[in-house]
Amino acid sequence: MSNANNTTRELRGVLVRWATLIVLFGVFALWATCRMNQAVERLASSGGSSTSLTNGTEPTIEYWTCTMHPDVRQDEAGDCPICGMELVAKYEGASEPGVKPTMSNVANHMAHAQSDGSASKQKKKWYRCTMPECGDQGSSDPNSRCPVCGMKREDVSGDAESDDVGEYETTLSERARRLADVETVIAEPKLLKKRIRTVGRVTYDETRFKMVSAWMGGRIDKLFADFTGMSVNEGDHLVDLYSPDLLAAQEEYLQAYRNAANNSMQSNVMQRSNQQVLTSARRKLELLGITAEQIAAIEQSNEPQTRLVVYAPIGGTIIKKQAMEGMYVKTGDPLYSIADLTHLWLLVDLYESDLPWVKPFQEVRLTTKSLPGEVFNGQIVFVDPRVDPATRTVAVRMHVANPDLRLKPDMWLTAEIDAGLAAGGKGAVPAPKGDYACPMHTWAAEEKPGNCSICGMQLVAVEKLPQYATPTDSSPILAVPRGAVMQTGTRALVYVESAAGVYRGVEITAGPLAQDDDGDDWYPVLSGLNGGEAVVVRGNFAIDSQMQLAGKPSLFSTRGFAADISVTNDDLGQPSEIKHPANGRMTTQQKICPVMEGEINPEVFIEYKGAKIYFCCWGCDKKFVDDPDEYLAKLPPAIQKTIRSNQNERANDD
Repeated sequence: MSNANNTTRELRGVLVRWATLIVLFGVFALWATCRMNQAVERLASSGGSSTSLTNGTEPTIEYWTCTMHPDVRQDEAGDCPICGMELVAKYEGASEPGVKPTMSNVANHMAHAQSDGSASKQKKKWYRCTMPECGDQGSSDPNSRCPVCGMKREDVSGDAESDDVGEYETTLSERARRLADVETVIAEPKLLKKRIRTVGRVTYDETRFKMVSAWMGGRIDKLFADFTGMSVNEGDHLVDLYSPDLLAAQEEYLQAYRNAANNSMQSNVMQRSNQQVLTSARRKLELLGITAEQIAAIEQSNEPQTRLVVYAPIGGTIIKKQAMEGMYVKTGDPLYSIADLTHLWLLVDLYESDLPWVKPFQEVRLTTKSLPGEVFNGQIVFVDPRVDPATRTVAVRMHVANPDLRLKPDMWLTAEIDAGLAAGGKGAVPAPKGDYACPMHTWAAEEKPGNCSICGMQLVAVEKLPQYATPTDSSPILAVPRGAVMQTGTRALVYVESAAGVYRGVEITAGPLAQDDDGDDWYPVLSGLNGGEAVVVRGNFAIDSQMQLAGKPSLFSTRGFAADISVTNDDLGQPSEIKHPANGRMTTQQKICPVMEGEINPEVFIEYKGAKIYFCCWGCDKKFVDDPDEYLAKLPPAIQKTIRSNQNERANDD
């Protein structure tokens, strides 16, 4: 009985499973039928407008392009020289590459061509995802959704560029401009300055650093300046030195002094001899470091002094003390090192690229973290004529006044050098403080002729100094904000709003990044742009991506932007022959890539049979090497001649 029940339950389970499968299959068949009916209705509603050409004629191919790099255009089928993908055809009358035109598109295209621009073509509705990061190419189906984020596509037909703009222009609708947050400013001359910010180390002024040494051998009996860091004035006593040599020299001087005092009882010859001996003995005492006051005291007491007091030669701070009481010293032994800290040096290292903006007599703004809010003023006085081969930097010295002794040696200071920009984007040259300066100490300038306060040399006119340059003042220069310039390293591009919603790409020659009085960053424009034009400062990357999607020249395209001038041989890619002014020989310059026929990249080249050949991008070099005979005719004649001559020489050698 139990076996019969088990068998019944198993049969019921099998029947349930089969019934479930049959129901699922029926649901799937019903869903598939509905989808097929919708597709048939959609095709029926489109009518003849979606039918392809049926008259047996093939549509005309305008060019071959890459779907990943629309700026790549070739006359023949092949692979993309950038990514290697197979190129697709762009048919005449088709809205996008890879799609053959329909009868209605061809008719519209022919009607548009025959009307010579008098009647505008009715644009096809196009729908695209509004999220830029999705990179959606769009569709003509109004009910379609983005394949990345799933959002419903919106009508962007009005965002597409119009047909009447040039090759280097694109248009954006008002809605597209709002989404891209496009903002423009007027390019106009501005007063700019190049700011160099660096860090330097404070050190002693070597012209105000003195060493006190023993002028004779002896013993230090008394030490007056007895610790490092003591401040002394010029003429303060430092040590009391006992020296046997000093006693002998004083005895010799006193004897000569007494003999000279009794000249009235001696002949003229003896008087002259005694006077010569006295002068020689006095000179000996002076060479031993005895001052005129000390010699007068010896003459007055008529007795030799057993000790010599050594005085400070300058006022300052004792940086190093070697002297100790009771220590015996020899002639020339150092006793003290004294530095005047009211004037200091600041040493900084600048890169080679900063040197055009650094000039002697330039003012420097100095700050330090140890004294927040305090600003010190310095002046550049010396630029090292050598470059450090290890760091590729140049040492620059600045003078800093320190009357309150708030700055200490070996402190780190932040230096800001503001170099004003003159005409042509060059740095302004500051004027010296005076009309006359010392050839050895150029910072010791005076208004009138005289002698140097440091070395005593006669001052000369500043125009005769080797490092003198004619002073120039800062002047306004055409500039655009930093955000307006798009750079690749070799090119600088800005977009100009030539009309409402119409943007044109312009290549410019940009100067060094500079700042205005408010601290905002600006690029001076040396060429390529006119004053008064509206330059895009925000949303320019969105405009550039629109240019790239349209297959027009863009920031990273291989084709450059043409200037607004008449077409020349260079614009057509033909080789230009230039006569060298020195030897009169003819040389030929390569202007275009022999493979893509686009603008060459100076960093992409190969050495081929003794000639250097440039290309627009990597990938063209491989195609050239695989079949050089196909592209040799596109090279300048001089390069062709070099390659052929090298080929003949190798053939003769073989």
